[in-house]
Amino acid sequence: MPKEPSRTISKLIFLGITSLALLLTGCARQEIFYWGNYENTLFERYVENDNSQTETRLQVLIQEAQNANRRVPPGVYADYGVILCKQGKESKAISFFEQEKKLYPESSILMNKLIERINLQKNGSDVSKSSDAVKRGGNNE
Repeated sequence: MPKEPSRTISKLIFLGITSLALLLTGCARQEIFYWGNYENTLFERYVENDNSQTETRLQVLIQEAQNANRRVPPGVYADYGVILCKQGKESKAISFFEQEKKLYPESSILMNKLIERINLQKNGSDVSKSSDAVKRGGNNE
């Protein structure tokens, strides 16, 4: 008995649709960056002036990106470094500025300037401590 033409056409249509679906799935764009909750963090910080959760949220974003084997968006390491710098954690801040430079070389000029400023402030404060100690006639410890 010969096969029904409509059955053959149905199988061909099904095969075509399945092939097309597989092809389109394979071409799906893979996200380069892990954005997490960064947009909301920025909104709260700059629009609503709420900095209370910024540090924690950036830490979570960085950790989740690492867990997903994806990059953090440009500026996240720098942003976190600025927060650390404001807290007086200059060494940690510099390490995050270095990470930003490594991941995004186009940020090198800005990151180098920030690192330079931190180092100048450190050296400047060391110099002022020394000069204050000299004025008092003692050592700087």
